[in-house]
Amino acid sequence: MGDDHDAMMVIRAELCERLESLQRYARPLTIVDFAGSLVSIRQLAAAYGLIPVVRLAEALERAVAEAGEGGCPTALYLDRLRDAIGCERRDEQAGEAMLASVSVRLGN
Repeated sequence: MGDDHDAMMVIRAELCERLESLQRYARPLTIVDFAGSLVSIRQLAAAYGLIPVVRLAEALERAVAEAGEGGCPTALYLDRLRDAIGCERRDEQAGEAMLASVSVRLGN
């Protein structure tokens, strides 16, 4: 159990680094580069069963694609992604709850 926990801590740290990098460089990135960074986060999270991270990354990818540059409140999604990375629950219901919190904040 200790090894699994340690491995998950390493994965969460890597996801946090990728998210911080995305946040730091989000403004100068093109939509394509931003989406590519999100795909990287989503794929790593999916490989380790971090469903809330996967669902939020998917939702942000869709929102950016639909709204175009500057039309999506990326900061809200990115904040929730950080929460999802640290969330101990890794199930679909936790992902749905986090998506719902974004939806509430957006007024949808």
